[in-house]
Amino acid sequence: MASAARHHAERGLELDPLDPFINFNMGRSFWLTDEPNTAALWLDRATQLNPNYAQGFYARAFTAMLVGEQAHVDRGIDAAVRLSPLDPLLYGMLGVRALALMQAGRHDEAADWADRAAAAPGAHFLIAMIALVANGLAGREAQAQHWLPIVRRRRPGANAHHFFAAFPIHDPAARRRLGDEIRRRGL
Repeated sequence: MASAARHHAERGLELDPLDPFINFNMGRSFWLTDEPNTAALWLDRATQLNPNYAQGFYARAFTAMLVGEQAHVDRGIDAAVRLSPLDPLLYGMLGVRALALMQAGRHDEAADWADRAAAAPGAHFLIAMIALVANGLAGREAQAQHWLPIVRRRRPGANAHHFFAAFPIHDPAARRRLGDEIRRRGL
């Protein structure tokens, strides 16, 4: 899949190197092969070519979250939400901010953002898992318990493997802390 995505993005660049969507797809192809720093360069180029590209800013923020670059996460999510406040992927934008805040040890803030993400239209089981973990780490037991049956209902058998397959966070300490909380919740 990643090699096909890269191949098509390369072909697109041959046809139009200034197309923001093609640059976005090239960035995503590097994201798929766990090369977030290279992905970031392409995603930055996509948003430079189109400074109104909400999905480009969101993807760049996601990439920054993977490597713990809080400032890039904040700028990207702020831009994405400002450009598309009713975006169908708003839950993801808010969830990425929550994940970055958890990595930074700012658990109360992370729980606030995670609750907003999980309550947004279209939020799926992984977003509910973010809310579960963030609230657990923040010591908000009742709120964590609120999200647990929602995760289980949306995805029976959800576990840490699913979580880290979707959010391949690079910081080993953050992965361990989040993974421990997921397992502590019986997932």
